[in-house]
Amino acid sequence: MNTEMLLKEFQSILALEERARHFYDHYASQVDDEELKAKLISIRNDEIRHIKLANELIGLVK
Repeated sequence: MNTEMLLKEFQSILALEERARHFYDHYASQVDDEELKAKLISIRNDEIRHIKLANELIGLVK
């Protein structure tokens, strides 16, 4: 796999992670159940870490 293809794959992963972060953030703000809200926020925080990792990978192949 060449660098250009790898960059496109990492950018695709980044877009998916950002979409997932938005999903969890949105629904965490919509639910009243505190336990569920905490779990959604925890998962959202995982997605934020994934976004940082994807950005690091993109930086390595640019």
